[in-house]
Amino acid sequence: MKEKVVHLHFKEPSDGQQDLYFGSFKAIYDRCSHEEVGITYKALVNAIRNRECYENKKVVIRVSEYIRKPKSNHQKEQSC
Repeated sequence: MKEKVVHLHFKEPSDGQQDLYFGSFKAIYDRCSHEEVGITYKALVNAIRNRECYENKKVVIRVSEYIRKPKSNHQKEQSC
């Protein structure tokens, strides 16, 4: 099962953090202001369309996938 992950890398650490990971572009703006990121949400969505990476003076944003093990609906019987 593949899921999208958005990696936000600050070129200069922000609040002591340099790398943050999100499940969507919108989630970035729940945590960071557009001033910190250097681009608004709508502009980012347009800039990164059909690309895997966006970069400006403040950040590098990469979109990739991570692979999860599918959840199993079966519970294994355990013996004591």
